[in-house]
Amino acid sequence: MKKKEILFLWDGENFNPNGDMLRDNAPRIDDETGIAEVTDVRIKRTIRDEIMKKDESTIFIKEYKRDENILDCKSAIREVINVKQEKIEIEKEILSKFIDIRAFGGVLPISDKDEMKKEGIKTAGIQFVGPIQFRMSRSLHRVAVEHIKGTGAFASGSDKANKTFREEDFLNYAIFATYGIVDNHSAKITNLSEDDVKVILRALWSGTKNLITRTKMGQMPRFMLVITYKNDTFAGDLNNCIAINSSKEDVEIRSINDFTIDFSRLKAKLTRYAQEIEKIEYMSDFDFEQNNRSQFDSNWIKIGF
Repeated sequence: MKKKEILFLWDGENFNPNGDMLRDNAPRIDDETGIAEVTDVRIKRTIRDEIMKKDESTIFIKEYKRDENILDCKSAIREVINVKQEKIEIEKEILSKFIDIRAFGGVLPISDKDEMKKEGIKTAGIQFVGPIQFRMSRSLHRVAVEHIKGTGAFASGSDKANKTFREEDFLNYAIFATYGIVDNHSAKITNLSEDDVKVILRALWSGTKNLITRTKMGQMPRFMLVITYKNDTFAGDLNNCIAINSSKEDVEIRSINDFTIDFSRLKAKLTRYAQEIEKIEYMSDFDFEQNNRSQFDSNWIKIGF
Protein backbone atom coordinates (compact mmCIF):
# COMPACT_ATOMS: atom_id res chain seq x y z
CA MET A 1 0.00 0.00 0.00
CA LYS A 2 1.30 3.47 -0.94
CA LYS A 3 0.24 6.84 0.41
CA LYS A 4 -2.57 8.47 -1.54
CA GLU A 5 -4.49 11.71 -1.62
CA ILE A 6 -8.08 12.02 -2.80
CA LEU A 7 -9.91 15.07 -4.15
CA PHE A 8 -13.58 14.43 -4.86
CA LEU A 9 -16.01 16.99 -6.30
CA TRP A 10 -19.75 16.41 -6.10
CA ASP A 11 -22.87 18.52 -6.29
CA GLY A 12 -26.63 18.63 -5.97
CA GLU A 13 -29.69 20.73 -6.65
CA ASN A 14 -32.53 21.47 -4.21
CA PHE A 15 -31.14 19.16 -1.56
CA ASN A 16 -29.92 18.87 2.01
CA PRO A 17 -26.56 17.07 1.92
CA ASN A 18 -26.05 16.92 5.69
CA GLY A 19 -28.66 18.09 8.18
CA ASP A 20 -27.62 19.69 11.47
CA MET A 21 -29.66 18.10 14.26
CA LEU A 22 -29.02 21.14 16.48
CA ARG A 23 -30.72 23.36 13.88
CA ASP A 24 -33.86 21.35 13.11
CA ASN A 25 -31.93 19.34 10.52
CA ALA A 26 -31.19 22.40 8.37
CA PRO A 27 -28.17 22.17 6.04
CA ARG A 28 -24.85 22.79 7.79
CA ILE A 29 -23.59 26.26 6.89
CA ASP A 30 -20.72 28.33 8.24
CA ASP A 31 -22.48 31.46 9.51
CA GLU A 32 -19.43 33.65 8.91
CA THR A 33 -18.75 32.66 5.30
CA GLY A 34 -22.01 31.26 3.94
CA ILE A 35 -20.12 28.11 2.90
CA ALA A 36 -22.03 24.82 3.21
CA GLU A 37 -20.39 21.94 5.09
CA VAL A 38 -20.67 18.16 5.16
CA THR A 39 -19.06 16.09 7.93
CA ASP A 40 -16.68 13.20 7.39
CA VAL A 41 -19.24 11.03 9.21
CA ARG A 42 -21.77 11.68 6.43
CA ILE A 43 -19.18 10.83 3.75
CA LYS A 44 -18.28 7.56 5.48
CA ARG A 45 -21.95 6.69 5.87
CA THR A 46 -22.44 7.13 2.12
CA ILE A 47 -19.59 4.69 1.52
CA ARG A 48 -20.85 2.15 4.05
CA ASP A 49 -24.42 2.28 2.74
CA GLU A 50 -23.26 1.64 -0.81
CA ILE A 51 -21.05 -1.30 0.13
CA MET A 52 -23.86 -2.80 2.21
CA LYS A 53 -26.07 -2.99 -0.87
CA LYS A 54 -23.73 -5.63 -2.26
CA ASP A 55 -22.57 -7.36 0.93
CA GLU A 56 -23.89 -6.23 4.30
CA SER A 57 -21.67 -8.71 6.13
CA THR A 58 -18.51 -6.73 5.27
CA ILE A 59 -19.64 -3.63 7.21
CA PHE A 60 -19.46 -3.47 11.01
CA ILE A 61 -20.87 0.01 11.74
CA LYS A 62 -24.56 -0.52 11.06
CA GLU A 63 -27.77 -1.18 12.98
CA TYR A 64 -27.95 -4.49 14.82
CA LYS A 65 -31.22 -5.81 16.23
CA ARG A 66 -32.25 -8.68 18.47
CA ASP A 67 -35.96 -9.30 19.05
CA GLU A 68 -36.67 -5.94 17.40
CA ASN A 69 -34.42 -4.16 19.93
CA ILE A 70 -31.44 -2.14 18.70
CA LEU A 71 -28.18 -3.38 20.18
CA ASP A 72 -25.36 -1.30 21.63
CA CYS A 73 -21.80 -1.74 20.36
CA LYS A 74 -20.78 -4.34 22.96
CA SER A 75 -23.78 -6.50 22.17
CA ALA A 76 -23.30 -6.05 18.43
CA ILE A 77 -19.72 -7.29 18.59
CA ARG A 78 -20.90 -10.46 20.30
CA GLU A 79 -23.23 -11.10 17.39
CA VAL A 80 -20.34 -11.36 14.92
CA ILE A 81 -17.23 -12.60 16.76
CA ASN A 82 -16.14 -14.74 19.71
CA VAL A 83 -15.24 -12.16 22.37
CA LYS A 84 -13.60 -14.73 24.65
CA GLN A 85 -10.59 -15.04 22.37
CA GLU A 86 -7.25 -13.39 23.07
CA LYS A 87 -7.13 -9.72 22.11
CA ILE A 88 -4.89 -10.35 19.11
CA GLU A 89 -7.31 -12.96 17.76
CA ILE A 90 -10.26 -10.59 18.18
CA GLU A 91 -8.35 -7.92 16.26
CA LYS A 92 -7.50 -10.33 13.46
CA GLU A 93 -11.09 -11.51 13.13
CA ILE A 94 -12.55 -8.01 13.06
CA LEU A 95 -10.04 -6.78 10.49
CA SER A 96 -10.51 -9.82 8.29
CA LYS A 97 -14.30 -9.44 8.24
CA PHE A 98 -15.02 -5.72 8.06
CA ILE A 99 -13.73 -3.38 5.36
CA ASP A 100 -15.04 -0.27 7.14
CA ILE A 101 -12.86 -1.00 10.17
CA ARG A 102 -9.85 -1.69 7.94
CA ALA A 103 -10.48 1.64 6.20
CA PHE A 104 -11.84 4.02 8.84
CA GLY A 105 -10.76 2.39 12.10
CA GLY A 106 -12.86 2.64 15.23
CA VAL A 107 -13.05 2.39 19.01
CA LEU A 108 -14.90 -0.82 19.87
CA PRO A 109 -15.88 -1.54 23.50
CA ILE A 110 -16.17 -5.26 24.25
CA SER A 111 -16.81 -5.66 27.97
CA ASP A 112 -16.64 -3.94 31.34
CA LYS A 113 -14.76 -5.20 34.41
CA ASP A 114 -17.73 -7.15 35.81
CA GLU A 115 -18.32 -8.93 32.50
CA MET A 116 -14.64 -9.75 32.21
CA LYS A 117 -14.74 -11.48 35.61
CA LYS A 118 -18.07 -13.24 35.20
CA GLU A 119 -17.74 -14.36 31.59
CA GLY A 120 -14.00 -14.92 31.33
CA ILE A 121 -13.55 -12.20 28.72
CA LYS A 122 -9.95 -11.04 28.42
CA THR A 123 -10.36 -7.79 26.51
CA ALA A 124 -12.13 -4.58 27.53
CA GLY A 125 -11.99 -3.07 24.07
CA ILE A 126 -9.94 -2.51 20.94
CA GLN A 127 -9.02 0.52 18.90
CA PHE A 128 -7.79 1.04 15.36
CA VAL A 129 -6.60 4.24 13.68
CA GLY A 130 -8.21 4.32 10.25
CA PRO A 131 -5.83 4.78 7.31
CA ILE A 132 -8.53 6.50 5.24
CA GLN A 133 -9.70 9.82 6.65
CA PHE A 134 -11.68 12.72 5.20
CA ARG A 135 -11.77 16.38 6.13
CA MET A 136 -14.96 18.35 6.58
CA SER A 137 -16.23 18.86 3.02
CA ARG A 138 -16.99 22.46 2.06
CA SER A 139 -18.82 24.02 -0.85
CA LEU A 140 -16.65 25.94 -3.32
CA HIS A 141 -18.98 28.94 -3.13
CA ARG A 142 -21.42 30.69 -0.83
CA VAL A 143 -24.79 28.98 -1.02
CA ALA A 144 -28.42 30.06 -1.25
CA VAL A 145 -30.85 28.43 1.17
CA GLU A 146 -34.55 28.07 0.42
CA HIS A 147 -37.04 27.68 3.25
CA ILE A 148 -39.98 25.52 2.22
CA LYS A 149 -43.33 25.20 3.98
CA GLY A 150 -45.85 22.49 3.22
CA THR A 151 -48.66 20.39 4.59
CA GLY A 152 -48.42 16.81 5.73
CA ALA A 153 -50.71 13.94 4.80
CA PHE A 154 -52.11 13.32 8.29
CA ALA A 155 -54.32 15.16 10.72
CA SER A 156 -52.82 17.23 13.52
CA GLY A 157 -53.46 15.36 16.79
CA SER A 158 -57.13 15.17 17.69
CA ASP A 159 -58.03 17.95 15.26
CA LYS A 160 -59.23 15.87 12.32
CA ALA A 161 -60.02 18.92 10.20
CA ASN A 162 -56.47 20.23 9.93
CA LYS A 163 -53.37 18.60 8.52
CA THR A 164 -49.90 18.89 10.01
CA PHE A 165 -47.47 21.49 8.66
CA ARG A 166 -43.84 20.87 7.82
CA GLU A 167 -40.98 23.28 7.28
CA GLU A 168 -37.56 22.47 5.86
CA ASP A 169 -34.51 24.11 4.36
CA PHE A 170 -32.78 23.10 1.14
CA LEU A 171 -29.72 24.34 -0.73
CA ASN A 172 -30.69 25.57 -4.19
CA TYR A 173 -27.34 24.30 -5.46
CA ALA A 174 -23.89 23.51 -4.13
CA ILE A 175 -20.73 21.84 -5.36
CA PHE A 176 -18.50 20.37 -2.66
CA ALA A 177 -14.82 19.49 -2.45
CA THR A 178 -14.07 16.43 -0.32
CA TYR A 179 -10.42 15.88 0.59
CA GLY A 180 -9.13 12.56 1.88
CA ILE A 181 -5.89 10.76 2.55
CA VAL A 182 -4.85 7.11 2.63
CA ASP A 183 -2.02 6.59 5.11
CA ASN A 184 0.32 3.76 4.17
CA HIS A 185 1.59 3.17 7.73
CA SER A 186 -1.87 2.79 9.30
CA ALA A 187 -2.84 0.59 6.35
CA LYS A 188 -0.20 -1.94 7.39
CA ILE A 189 -1.74 -2.19 10.86
CA THR A 190 -5.33 -2.67 9.66
CA ASN A 191 -4.36 -4.75 6.60
CA LEU A 192 -6.01 -2.30 4.22
CA SER A 193 -5.24 -3.42 0.67
CA GLU A 194 -5.14 -1.68 -2.70
CA ASP A 195 -8.29 -3.61 -3.61
CA ASP A 196 -9.97 -2.29 -0.44
CA VAL A 197 -9.14 1.27 -1.50
CA LYS A 198 -10.71 0.66 -4.91
CA VAL A 199 -13.87 -0.62 -3.21
CA ILE A 200 -14.00 2.46 -0.96
CA LEU A 201 -13.49 4.92 -3.83
CA ARG A 202 -16.00 3.13 -6.03
CA ALA A 203 -18.54 3.26 -3.19
CA LEU A 204 -17.87 6.97 -2.65
CA TRP A 205 -18.49 7.69 -6.33
CA SER A 206 -21.53 5.49 -6.92
CA GLY A 207 -22.93 5.92 -3.41
CA THR A 208 -23.12 9.70 -3.83
CA LYS A 209 -25.27 9.20 -6.92
CA ASN A 210 -27.37 6.41 -5.44
CA LEU A 211 -28.66 8.30 -2.40
CA ILE A 212 -32.37 8.43 -3.20
CA THR A 213 -33.89 9.91 -0.05
CA ARG A 214 -35.98 12.99 -0.83
CA THR A 215 -33.40 15.31 0.76
CA LYS A 216 -30.45 13.88 -1.19
CA MET A 217 -31.87 12.65 -4.47
CA GLY A 218 -30.07 14.30 -7.37
CA GLN A 219 -26.61 14.38 -5.83
CA MET A 220 -24.00 13.73 -8.51
CA PRO A 221 -20.34 12.67 -8.40
CA ARG A 222 -18.52 15.02 -10.77
CA PHE A 223 -14.77 14.53 -10.51
CA MET A 224 -12.27 12.47 -8.54
CA LEU A 225 -8.49 12.86 -8.47
CA VAL A 226 -6.35 10.16 -6.84
CA ILE A 227 -2.63 10.87 -6.34
CA THR A 228 -0.38 7.93 -5.48
CA TYR A 229 3.01 8.77 -3.97
CA LYS A 230 6.31 6.91 -4.13
CA ASN A 231 7.06 7.51 -0.45
CA ASP A 232 5.74 9.31 2.65
CA THR A 233 5.76 12.79 1.14
CA PHE A 234 2.43 14.28 0.05
CA ALA A 235 1.20 17.68 -1.11
CA GLY A 236 -1.74 18.16 1.27
CA ASP A 237 -4.56 20.70 1.38
CA LEU A 238 -5.68 19.92 -2.18
CA ASN A 239 -9.26 21.05 -1.54
CA ASN A 240 -7.99 24.62 -1.07
CA CYS A 241 -6.11 24.57 -4.38
CA ILE A 242 -9.17 24.83 -6.62
CA ALA A 243 -11.66 27.63 -7.21
CA ILE A 244 -14.81 28.44 -9.15
CA ASN A 245 -14.88 30.73 -12.18
CA SER A 246 -18.35 32.11 -12.87
CA SER A 247 -19.97 35.22 -14.29
CA LYS A 248 -22.67 34.83 -11.65
CA GLU A 249 -22.58 35.70 -7.99
CA ASP A 250 -21.99 32.69 -5.73
CA VAL A 251 -25.55 32.53 -4.44
CA GLU A 252 -26.93 32.74 -7.99
CA ILE A 253 -25.23 29.51 -9.13
CA ARG A 254 -27.83 26.86 -9.87
CA SER A 255 -26.16 24.14 -11.97
CA ILE A 256 -22.92 22.55 -13.15
CA ASN A 257 -23.20 24.71 -16.29
CA ASP A 258 -22.97 28.01 -14.38
CA PHE A 259 -19.23 27.79 -13.73
CA THR A 260 -15.91 26.15 -14.50
CA ILE A 261 -13.24 24.96 -12.08
CA ASP A 262 -9.84 26.65 -11.94
CA PHE A 263 -7.26 23.88 -11.50
CA SER A 264 -4.19 26.09 -12.06
CA ARG A 265 -3.07 26.30 -8.43
CA LEU A 266 -3.63 22.55 -7.94
CA LYS A 267 -1.56 21.70 -11.01
CA ALA A 268 1.22 24.04 -9.89
CA LYS A 269 1.33 22.42 -6.45
CA LEU A 270 1.41 18.90 -7.88
CA THR A 271 4.19 19.94 -10.26
CA ARG A 272 6.28 20.91 -7.24
CA TYR A 273 5.84 17.35 -5.93
CA ALA A 274 6.27 15.68 -9.32
CA GLN A 275 9.37 13.73 -8.31
CA GLU A 276 7.51 12.24 -5.33
CA ILE A 277 4.41 11.23 -7.30
CA GLU A 278 4.04 7.80 -8.84
CA LYS A 279 0.83 8.50 -10.75
CA ILE A 280 -2.21 10.77 -10.87
CA GLU A 281 -5.53 9.21 -11.85
CA TYR A 282 -8.88 10.87 -12.41
CA MET A 283 -12.49 10.07 -13.07
CA SER A 284 -15.04 12.56 -14.37
CA ASP A 285 -18.69 12.50 -15.29
CA PHE A 286 -19.72 13.63 -18.77
CA ASP A 287 -21.01 17.13 -17.96
CA PHE A 288 -18.07 18.07 -15.75
CA GLU A 289 -15.56 16.89 -18.34
CA GLN A 290 -17.33 18.74 -21.15
CA ASN A 291 -17.06 21.98 -19.17
CA ASN A 292 -13.57 21.55 -17.71
CA ARG A 293 -11.57 19.21 -19.97
CA SER A 294 -9.19 21.98 -21.06
CA GLN A 295 -8.12 22.37 -17.41
CA PHE A 296 -7.07 18.73 -16.99
CA ASP A 297 -3.35 17.96 -17.01
CA SER A 298 -2.16 15.77 -19.89
CA ASN A 299 -0.30 13.54 -17.40
CA TRP A 300 -3.47 12.62 -15.53
CA ILE A 301 -4.60 9.07 -16.27
CA LYS A 302 -8.31 8.54 -16.84
CA ILE A 303 -9.79 5.58 -14.97
CA GLY A 304 -13.18 3.99 -14.48
CA PHE A 305 -14.68 1.95 -11.71
